[in-house]
Amino acid sequence: MKKALITGIAGQDGSYLAEFLLDKDYEVYGVEKSCSILPVQIKSRIKYCYDIDITKPALLKKIIREITPDEIYHLAAYHFSSQNEGNKNKSFKQFYLINLLATNEILETIKVYLHGCRFFYASSGQIFGKTDCFPQNEHTPFRPDSLYTITKAAGTNLCQFYREHHGIYASVGILYNHESFRRPLSFVTAQIAISAAKAFLGVPVKLVLRDLDAKVDWGAAQDYVRAMWLTLQQPRSDDYIVSSGVSHSVREFAKIAFNTVGLNSNDFVSQELNVKMNEKIPFVGDPSKIKNKCNWNSIISFDCLVKEMVDSYVDLLRSELTTF
Repeated sequence: MKKALITGIAGQDGSYLAEFLLDKDYEVYGVEKSCSILPVQIKSRIKYCYDIDITKPALLKKIIREITPDEIYHLAAYHFSSQNEGNKNKSFKQFYLINLLATNEILETIKVYLHGCRFFYASSGQIFGKTDCFPQNEHTPFRPDSLYTITKAAGTNLCQFYREHHGIYASVGILYNHESFRRPLSFVTAQIAISAAKAFLGVPVKLVLRDLDAKVDWGAAQDYVRAMWLTLQQPRSDDYIVSSGVSHSVREFAKIAFNTVGLNSNDFVSQELNVKMNEKIPFVGDPSKIKNKCNWNSIISFDCLVKEMVDSYVDLLRSELTTF
């Protein structure tokens, strides 16, 4: 039985990855800042969840040495939402400690104690920043333009360094936007999906978004965690773009979401006035490499993804209304 350690196990990706690995008979361990938020159906199946702050290097290293995992999936991240202007005021320290320092500590522990352990780092398509390439691939230059993407790009480079100079099996998934019902409400997709569900159930809805015409390469989280696992099953570690390869506008997402419940999105969703949008090439990834080398393909279509999110919120809100 293989052993896997997942940092950020209670997040969207971590929880789906845990379920995926459990179904493949892995012994799964988790690291989370608060294990109490891990869904009960997952917590009851995994071996153990360590309730720790991963910015404490000594404790993180101790746990890895105790578990001696065959695979480590580093999904924990200090994140951001494109809809939240407050991101500009966040401290670099938190981005650095979680997105970069913790990554280095894990890789160093593998180098010293667990050289045969395979490591996956969850990077982001946002690291390409103000790119002039379309679509982006594994050779597209990094041009990070935020604190989040600066640390994610550095984490990607760090994995490449340990791979090339220390022979560590360190694969990187450069992940484009991937959504599900488990996506936090700070993300625009979740805001749209729950708004559609509320409107269907008769709750007053007025959703104002920054840019309805923004183009996004969206996929399903369930497909992307399968890609993570596939990257670690290859003979050699490498970097992979994980994306749908197709872009859709926020307006289109909203239209499908409200159509799912028989409503018109124009009646509930509007755009902020006098908001100056940045003119830049959209983030759309070229997934050819992971498709060819890892035999990965997305299974859940864009329309099905949106519909599943809305239907799940309808079921959740309906049960809450029934309870109260």
